[in-house]
Amino acid sequence: MYVYETHRISDPRLPFIFHAKTVLRPNYHSMQPNWHENVEILHILSGSGVLLCDTKQIAVAEGDTVVINPNSLHSFDVAPDGISYHCLIVDRTFCIANHFDTNTIRFEDHFRDTEVNTLMHALCDEYASPAPPYRIPMIRALVLSIMARLCRYYSHPERGDKQDSHLLSCIKQAIGLIRSDASRDLSLDEIAEFVGLSKYYFAREFRRVTGYTFVSYINLTRCEKAKALLTQNKMNIGEIGRACGFSNQSYFTRTFRTYTGMLPGVYRDSHSSKHN
Repeated sequence: MYVYETHRISDPRLPFIFHAKTVLRPNYHSMQPNWHENVEILHILSGSGVLLCDTKQIAVAEGDTVVINPNSLHSFDVAPDGISYHCLIVDRTFCIANHFDTNTIRFEDHFRDTEVNTLMHALCDEYASPAPPYRIPMIRALVLSIMARLCRYYSHPERGDKQDSHLLSCIKQAIGLIRSDASRDLSLDEIAEFVGLSKYYFAREFRRVTGYTFVSYINLTRCEKAKALLTQNKMNIGEIGRACGFSNQSYFTRTFRTYTGMLPGVYRDSHSSKHN
């Protein structure tokens, strides 16, 4: 099953996700290939394995850099010695704000570069430090340096020769519409018509591809937006629910608890202290 991965950026000043020294056990096999719109960069620290990107198998080992291009289906098969790596995911909005769009660039998927390795280790040190002065501009500068090097030495314009299956293209279109307009009352009929599929076929395949029913995915998207508003906005709980597309506060509270495991007010209290 192919799973679309939604990335939640906890701090808008740092539109990145960084996982330091991620460890996958020996012989690990990813059962659910996923895809996402943001570029993902892996620096292999130790061990080896095989990364499947779309239809290509990439053997990776210590010292390698792997770039997973936007919207590429990918999964990991790990060798008996296991594998560990740093992982950097760069939100597309950061790239666009710095005058390049990762949706129009195709990066080489596998190479060795000592400068990229050094930058990734420096990034790890900045994330691990207990809030030193200028931490945010330093992290942004390091990520921009990594992306600039990838653009200069390991990229070419997207040629458009990568063609999704018609179904996958339709699912991606639907996800794009849902994510951009989830606060509106979107119906299954409307989305199915938008992508040009029958609603019954679309509903079945949407669940098979994403792992979510149509309604569940809308609610998940709305809850992700609500989480951001709860930590960054002073609106009350009812106002936030309505802003995210929930018809009433009771439904919002119940749904939010289903997807996050806590009530909206509790989530706000537990996260507001982290930003104070």
